Amino acid sequence: MTLRKLLPSPNAIFMFEAAARHLNFTSAAREFNVTQSAISRMIARLESHLDVKLFVRAPTGIDLTDDGRLLYGAVGSGFQQIEIALDDIRARQGEAGTVTLSLSSAFAMHWFMPRFDRFQASFPGIDLRFQLVRGEPTGPIEDVDLAIRYNQPPNAEQQSWALMEEVVLPVCSPSYLAEHGSLDDCSDLSRHTLAHLSGALRIPWQHYLAQFDYPQPVGSRSLTFSDYTLVVQSAIKGRGMALGWWHVVAHELLQKGLVKGGRHELRTGDHYYLAATARRPLRKPAVLVRDWLLNEMAVLKREILTG
Repeated sequence: MTLRKLLPSPNAIFMFEAAARHLNFTSAAREFNVTQSAISRMIARLESHLDVKLFVRAPTGIDLTDDGRLLYGAVGSGFQQIEIALDDIRARQGEAGTVTLSLSSAFAMHWFMPRFDRFQASFPGIDLRFQLVRGEPTGPIEDVDLAIRYNQPPNAEQQSWALMEEVVLPVCSPSYLAEHGSLDDCSDLSRHTLAHLSGALRIPWQHYLAQFDYPQPVGSRSLTFSDYTLVVQSAIKGRGMALGWWHVVAHELLQKGLVKGGRHELRTGDHYYLAATARRPLRKPAVLVRDWLLNEMAVLKREILTG
């Protein structure tokens, strides 16, 4: 019997795969822009057509039956082979040199753009597409070749390569340092203007200062921005002192557009990873981009970070 006769509808297998992957009919419905009841009806049709139960209710929602797990394994493997074949077809049509990279807007602006000419000189046949993430770089990576993500080590869904340790240090312009001094030169911070990122819950200024027994910023002036790129720009322009994530401010430190505003570097123990989906192998252009990024960051670590 052909597959077409085994299924009540071509959509049935796609909707089943989404429902099995999420173990949630509502989440599956969002993928297809249909109602939860439409997914439920399609699954019921599929179960009736096959004369088996594919899902059972569980305390936390739904779960797969043994038959459901068997079908999901086969469908997942089949979809992966289709994705690989489609990638090969796109490669033959001239898109082999296109790599989509997901990263934060600040990293793209302050790290990648200064190196863009060097990248193009090394790989003239590769076209980059940037998918920018505002704020902390987290989230799914299914629709891109590579993604820079915070604290997302390898797992069953993704392959990852440690790109950089999270290191935070105070930075300011040379003119600001000459006029106001460093954090180590003052008993209070009233002479300083501190640039803040609104909603920065992990490492606000108060947290950094407390880690190294600096006085709290009582009486200091402040600038607050909703985008980290503007926080860095305010420091470059001499408007105040900012907390710099080293991989973002490294270029400006090397070019002396920024200098360290204090001697202490906060190493959080967390890392940023270069990640890719584990559902398909990396295409050759993506492998080249991955290796270039890892090498560039390794060189930068030796140039910037102290022991």
